[in-house]
Amino acid sequence: MAPNTEKRQVSFPQLEYPIYREAQPKSAQHWLKGKRMQDGAEDLWRIHDSLYDLTDFISSHPGGSQWIAVNKGTDITEAFETHHLKGIAESLLPNYYVRKATKPRNQPFTFKEDGFYKTLKLKVMDQIQSIPKDVRKKSDFITDGLLLALIVLAPLSCWGWTQSFIIGASLTLMTSYVLSSVVTCAHNYFHRGDNWRMYIFNLAGMSFSDWRVSHSMSHHLHTNTAQDIELSMIEPFLQFIPYKDKPIWAQMGAFYYPLVYATSLLSIMGHELILSATNHEGKTLTWKNLIPFLIPTWMYIMGGLPLHWTILLWLATMVPASFFFVFYGLTAGHHNHRNFFEGDVPRDENIDWGIHQLDAICERIDYAGNHFKSITRFGDHALHHLFPTLDHAELKYLYPVLLEHCEKFEFQFKTNTFYETIINASKQLIRKRPNNFRDVKATK
Repeated sequence: MAPNTEKRQVSFPQLEYPIYREAQPKSAQHWLKGKRMQDGAEDLWRIHDSLYDLTDFISSHPGGSQWIAVNKGTDITEAFETHHLKGIAESLLPNYYVRKATKPRNQPFTFKEDGFYKTLKLKVMDQIQSIPKDVRKKSDFITDGLLLALIVLAPLSCWGWTQSFIIGASLTLMTSYVLSSVVTCAHNYFHRGDNWRMYIFNLAGMSFSDWRVSHSMSHHLHTNTAQDIELSMIEPFLQFIPYKDKPIWAQMGAFYYPLVYATSLLSIMGHELILSATNHEGKTLTWKNLIPFLIPTWMYIMGGLPLHWTILLWLATMVPASFFFVFYGLTAGHHNHRNFFEGDVPRDENIDWGIHQLDAICERIDYAGNHFKSITRFGDHALHHLFPTLDHAELKYLYPVLLEHCEKFEFQFKTNTFYETIINASKQLIRKRPNNFRDVKATK
């Protein structure tokens, strides 16, 4: 499909529609390519209405070079504002200033000094100082423990099938659940600076490098808007965006979604390998593409089954792992009929980024503050979106600040139980009529 150069966004009609949103193949690389064409960054890095040349800073960026390198030629305002909580980046930025941008920003979000997000960020920066210094070790302990469990369970599931159907099936299901859990834990790490645990994410056939773009840069920063490619990547199978002509078969996604969930990881892995093998937009095969095959290799070496049975068992393990991973991901709080989506009426054509984030999420209240559930099931999701580079273990300490801030701005922090979230995700797949956020409070 050719790039769409005429279409406008529905919720924010003053903005250009993402030029490669419907183009095939749907990829992080196409999303970046479209932004380079539309962001007015002039082959530099744009932050607000200024252009910077960060070339000399790429290799010394504390979070790793990828965050800077892949975003050359794009507007990184949202990433800059939300990824840095120490004030150091702001002090260094003037050293790389080049000139003012000539084109208005193609984003609806604001970061006013007296607005919701910037004032919340200052409070959080203060609160971080009182968080126990070793709290991140809790995340490391859970992640490493689950990785060890996976190492044990994967070949053990092979042995189980030589004993009985019940033992084999039970161990396979346990392996699947642990795989999905440890991969979700790895999501906590690829949001941060480069570290070895982010590579765990690739065990499920995905690419943490691509997810740093499609998830961290697109979904996290442009949640539920036309720029959120996590919505477009699952279309047309699951259509969460409301529109009046949504066909009945798309609305039926509220019932057939388990099939999509169960096949997603294998589809993503195949997609990843094909794009890498065909050098899609400069993407190449690397040693990282071998990481998903470590599990079946380990199963074959230690499990005692013939190669063909080992491969079949690995594929069978991936199916429920896929269901668990996507199920918890798509019930994290965004896919809810009460939330904002592209097609809805926003509070304003220019909206505070933090307010938008909370309009686009309904927190699973029964997960709040439970660290194991938080790190293995995308919990504490509102705070994670607002401050994505913080470890999940740190988020529970920020609830008093967030709730007090919402009260100050007369903003209702939406919550659901986990089971309500499941139902409300189905309601969103069915929804055709737009929500109207225009006449509500907290518009700074």
